[in-house]
Amino acid sequence: MNSTHFDEIVEAIDEALAYSSIFHHHMAIDDLLRNLRIKSSNSNLISVIETTSHLIFEDGIVLSSKYPKNSNHAYSKELAAKSLDKTKDVLSILNSCRHITGLAITGSVAAGVNAKDGDVDVLIITKPGWVWRIRALAIYLSHKYPGGNLLCPNMVMSEDSLEFEEGIYSAREIMQIIPIKDSGGLTELYAKNIWAKEILPNASRKETIHICEIYQYPWWWSVMRIPFLGGIIEKWEASRRIKQLTNLSRSEESIYSKSICRGHENSHKLRIEKEYNKVIEAIS
Repeated sequence: MNSTHFDEIVEAIDEALAYSSIFHHHMAIDDLLRNLRIKSSNSNLISVIETTSHLIFEDGIVLSSKYPKNSNHAYSKELAAKSLDKTKDVLSILNSCRHITGLAITGSVAAGVNAKDGDVDVLIITKPGWVWRIRALAIYLSHKYPGGNLLCPNMVMSEDSLEFEEGIYSAREIMQIIPIKDSGGLTELYAKNIWAKEILPNASRKETIHICEIYQYPWWWSVMRIPFLGGIIEKWEASRRIKQLTNLSRSEESIYSKSICRGHENSHKLRIEKEYNKVIEAIS
């Protein structure tokens, strides 16, 4: 490895660790590699870390002397696993729904951590014309089952409307999702956002979590599935919810349309991008 490439890897590591510091998150070598913005390998990372004074490999994670160690990191990982386990009943029902073509864990739990009061963000990809009925089902199930209250279906999208805005935030969000079901929806998501792989050249889709299928639907779901009547209900639910949610929305990031329900009401992306710019300026 020549000195130029060595310096490029150090810079890339610093960038990835700066980003993760916003979330008080630490990464193992594999996670660091997938978040790197240049092509590299585990062996190169280890070699660079071992010979760079401000980088430390400790307890299976990569640390930097530029950022404090999160003493609660192990506990946050335990919370993520427990939160995911509590939502499995609801996820199992959604997994069995043939009108859902993609189901995945997103957000902090997908990154492997969670807060004590954190939820489990999920991405649901539907067949065209099913977004608002599927959203209604997910919300109903989250209220009905113990642990379902942790489930946050904040992205319900039609498989024909999966384009995301290009950028490092979206790239990392896309490439860290944990698949549960892919009958074409997640494959289409990656195909529509191939640019994410260009930003994170070492990243590949994570392994699928195997969750069983449970066929326990509410009585009204059979009505939703009637071809003509179900279509009318979809239009009615979409119309009233889009109007309601749009009127209540205070975020430019939220999208409510016939094919997309993206309820990012806390302007998470904008806040993270602002913090990211600050930490990057600090290390430049």
